[in-house]
Amino acid sequence: MKRMISVLLIIVLCLSVSGCLQREQTYFGFDKEEFTIVKETDTHGGFLGDGEYYFVLDCSANAQKARELVSGWKKLPLSDNITHFMPSDEHEDGSYYYRFPEINNGVYLFYDRHYEAVDPYSDADYQNRHSVNYSIAVYDYDTERLYYYEHDT
Repeated sequence: MKRMISVLLIIVLCLSVSGCLQREQTYFGFDKEEFTIVKETDTHGGFLGDGEYYFVLDCSANAQKARELVSGWKKLPLSDNITHFMPSDEHEDGSYYYRFPEINNGVYLFYDRHYEAVDPYSDADYQNRHSVNYSIAVYDYDTERLYYYEHDT
């Protein structure tokens, strides 16, 4: 009997952990299967799931739907808080580039996924914590591309 209970507990634990590790299927309403994936990288790994997830979607074939999804987003430019903490990569000459290209005609949405977030759509407090869990997406109206980035520490 004890063995059966132990086996059941292990099964329940495995199912609950696997449910937590599954990546969401939509990103701010965007289902990747409805658009063309241009680039995708995921560095999440290990027990805690720290890492970064980044993708670019070409939405030109379904631009009307994409524009409906971003209709309530904030107009660019990104806030100073977001710009300051956006991930960047260094070129050999010492200059930096951000994962999002310079976009002049677009919108963005920021979402603080940390459990301490009072207003998850505000970027005011997310950088003042020891760990950060946030998602940000930028939509470029000129190229009809969505740039999505999430960061988990």
